[in-house]
Amino acid sequence: MFGPAALQRLSLPEEFTLLSYGENGRVPNPAQTAAGCAAAELGELALRRRLLVRPRKTRKLGVEIYQLRGEIELTPSTPGTPNAPGTSNMPGTGLTWADDVLSALWARTATLAPRPLTVTRWLRERGRAALALHTGALIERGALRHRPGTLLTRTRHHPDPTLRAALLNGVRAVRAERVPLDEHLLFLCDLLDGAGLTKDFGLTLTRPQRLERARGIGAAAALPETLRDTSTVLGFSLPARQGRTITLGD
Repeated sequence: MFGPAALQRLSLPEEFTLLSYGENGRVPNPAQTAAGCAAAELGELALRRRLLVRPRKTRKLGVEIYQLRGEIELTPSTPGTPNAPGTSNMPGTGLTWADDVLSALWARTATLAPRPLTVTRWLRERGRAALALHTGALIERGALRHRPGTLLTRTRHHPDPTLRAALLNGVRAVRAERVPLDEHLLFLCDLLDGAGLTKDFGLTLTRPQRLERARGIGAAAALPETLRDTSTVLGFSLPARQGRTITLGD
């Protein structure tokens, strides 16, 4: 059972990873979960104002269309760019893994220049490592209970029921409009919707509802457009959704 210290807010990829493991100790789709975990890492960095995802948007007959080839744009805010190659005495994010990912992103964008680093490319490269990293971290914190496999069974990771219920209650409260939608929950909800996990939890939004959230209608109205764009592209960039175009105005 978790005490107050252990119940402090997890990072976005830790939350997504924890909710991805079912009560049977398995994830429904390992490849999609890995991509979702890497997308959640980008989301955490976006929440910390270290990057944005720029979607390709066009307007046709007054309708805004997302092409969903999101490009990662790193956003240094001060001289001596945090985590940029070649700088020193750089302030960190406060999370070791996030600093490592940010440094890797700077290095990756440098090797691709002048071409942009796309979200889908990064998720393919980072996904498996991201899932292993955050699964391991959750096991160390006691949020996942590791059960080794045998000759006849596979390894399982059972989520702590108290913490899992607390996370789901937060999503339910937002869906029921009992609490306002904040930036963190925007990203978590978009990722859960993108992975299809909300179907398992009975929290599915319709496609028009998801598109309204992307446009900033209703609960998302007060949230910055750049964050809504980033969250929307991340949610729709998981493997099951790759290659699709979303029309904002259905």
